[in-house]
Amino acid sequence: MEVRDAIMGRRSVRKYKDTPISEEDIREILEAGLMAPSASNLQPWYFVAVSRRDKLEQIMDTMQKVSEAVMPSLEDRFRKYPQVVAETRHFISMLGDAPLCVLVFLFKDDEVYTRKEKELMQSTAAAIENMLLAAYDKGIGSCWMTSPLEAGLDEALREQFAPDKGKMMALLTFGYPDQSPKMPKRREGRYEIIS
Repeated sequence: MEVRDAIMGRRSVRKYKDTPISEEDIREILEAGLMAPSASNLQPWYFVAVSRRDKLEQIMDTMQKVSEAVMPSLEDRFRKYPQVVAETRHFISMLGDAPLCVLVFLFKDDEVYTRKEKELMQSTAAAIENMLLAAYDKGIGSCWMTSPLEAGLDEALREQFAPDKGKMMALLTFGYPDQSPKMPKRREGRYEIIS
């Protein structure tokens, strides 16, 4: 697949088939994240890939609370679209039945602590995008979630899965798509060329 095709074709998938992802594919997705550029080559990330059913259920227990906590902001953002609110809340709480979740952390060691968090967050975001595109290349859908952070429950997930690996940045869901999302309308006027 051409890189441009992956960039233009990838969508956030919020409903997955009950098909496991092979360990080889999981490893390749994670390794794509490791290949991202990073500020001063600090590689300030740590990934926890969760595919074990009981551990996914642990994540969903926390995500039930997340869905309740973000309800007011969802209702405000999509006040004219109650169906979107209901669908989003259901996805947050059930993770779309994803067979794989990857928790992304900003790994802080002694060297990383000397850097500004903004630089490190950009590095982690680049790693996330690499993973999403690598998954898409394999026919695996994904969704980049920050709702645990918005709900203030990122700390609960960090304590459960990576208590000594730094601050949680995102939760990613992966699975074979059970839907074909359309491209959301893109906003105009978001760049200029000065030549």
